[in-house]
Amino acid sequence: MRRLCRHAVAGALGCLGLIWGPGAAAADTPATESVSDGLVHCLLPGQVRRLGAFSTSVTPRRATRLTPAQCQAGGGEYVQLQDHSAAVKMWLPMASEGIPEAQTTVAELFDQRGERAMAKSWYEKAAAQGDARALMGLAGFLEQSALLAAAKGVSSLDTLSRVNDLVNKVTGGLVAGLSIQRAERLRVDIVSPLGATPVPRVVGGPVVIESPAGPLDVVVRVAGTAGLKSVRVNGQPQRPDAQGLLSIPVTVGSDRTTLLVQAEDDVGAQAQAELTLVQRSAPQSATAALGASPAVTAALDLAPPAAGAAPSAPLLPGKRFALVIANQQYKHWTPLDTPRSDAQAVAGVLKQRFGFDVTLLQDVNRQQLLAALSRLRQQVGPQDQVVVYYAGHGQMDPVTARGYWIPVDGDEKDIAQWVSVIDVTDQLSAMTARHVLVIADSCYSGTLTRSLVPAIDQALTLEQRINPLKQLSKQRARVAMTSGGLEPVVDGGSVQHSLFARSLLDVLAQVKSPVAAQELHNAVSARFAHLGRRLKIAQQPQYAPIGFAGHEAGDFVLSPR
Repeated sequence: MRRLCRHAVAGALGCLGLIWGPGAAAADTPATESVSDGLVHCLLPGQVRRLGAFSTSVTPRRATRLTPAQCQAGGGEYVQLQDHSAAVKMWLPMASEGIPEAQTTVAELFDQRGERAMAKSWYEKAAAQGDARALMGLAGFLEQSALLAAAKGVSSLDTLSRVNDLVNKVTGGLVAGLSIQRAERLRVDIVSPLGATPVPRVVGGPVVIESPAGPLDVVVRVAGTAGLKSVRVNGQPQRPDAQGLLSIPVTVGSDRTTLLVQAEDDVGAQAQAELTLVQRSAPQSATAALGASPAVTAALDLAPPAAGAAPSAPLLPGKRFALVIANQQYKHWTPLDTPRSDAQAVAGVLKQRFGFDVTLLQDVNRQQLLAALSRLRQQVGPQDQVVVYYAGHGQMDPVTARGYWIPVDGDEKDIAQWVSVIDVTDQLSAMTARHVLVIADSCYSGTLTRSLVPAIDQALTLEQRINPLKQLSKQRARVAMTSGGLEPVVDGGSVQHSLFARSLLDVLAQVKSPVAAQELHNAVSARFAHLGRRLKIAQQPQYAPIGFAGHEAGDFVLSPR
């Protein structure tokens, strides 16, 4: 079965997936809520001010984003999020007065309408006043312009230099160990056996694991954007397949077996991974012996972090919330097979290993989904972390290039019953939470590039990573990890889970110390390529900041508790 994401449109981030499971606040059939829980652009009336006994004045009308019910209660009038023209008229008076928030909102509305010159003008006005949302919006706008120029053979070094300056203004200057990377650097990742893939893994750092005696296939993945010049295993040339995967047969015996995989690309960059296998002396756990998947075994056994791992104290002092939405039993679309089982496994790992307060919703309609997002928005605080996980059908509108999540009762032809990702994005933007991560197995639009999330130098030791992670955690982050591009994504493919969920579960089980979501994505992508090889699946997980959601050059930092 494939989870649908039809009508491929250039520029969208792709198809994604999300699920949560048992633990906190689970509900199979949540009560019906009013559709008014979605946000709108609201114009509130001015306030009457009295000066003395006879003098009164009325302040200008004020634009903001509220639910329709809140707007009406305040005596205001509103327009829907999709009505960009009317929204611009609503926000423009405040923007003209020089209010940075209004200027940024107007810039984003013009940006969404494709009016690039007007968008740039308003981004620059708000950025000149130091508005972080405008600085990142302008950086994303300029980088897209640079990419378009590069595609035409026009040099864009000056534009990219300005992008770097804008990101540095938001962060106050990147600390040592963080950098802006516009191309994926050469990587060598061990993807099997699973125990050889700690997350994070210092590039080039040796990994030692125990394994049963006998034959074993070690699988590595070599990935990068530049062409691959050479790959050597213990000095001997090897050739990976089209996905960058290489299987290395070994025999584990009484002596240590060491593999050193070294790679070089066409621009001279080098990367390596070193693995030492030691014969296992102790028996496997009972759950592993019963044949449970590695991710489920890790979730049940909850083995402590490996010796020598960096301290896993949270870098943010706030709480952790997860909203997981699993739509499986569709009324008008083809029912799916794995969302519920995915949800239970993911929830167990996230609740027990990472300390999330999890709310699970299953088979929800549009009103229930929007109401859940609204409740979450009102619940979280400025130091909190939020994960929104959606698994179910998605759809792309071929005219507007807008992505939708399909409620369980959504009609195939009635778009009014679907949930636009604009609705979701606006809720994320309005949340006060420091970090928000969307993980999804369905459609989600994205307009910002991955390079606007500063990357951690993989050559740092676990101890040296702490300062870069702290800086990432200080900045507001709105990022998304998706299960693929715009092609339909696989529902199933593993014994109990979708390939994406299984890959995510496997990687989450290997997180031993704080890790940035971009690093998590790299590990999930490598694991997914390995698991999908037998099915010849071209789908690849993707990762990027979420456009128009208030991203400010940080990243979601996940810490085991």
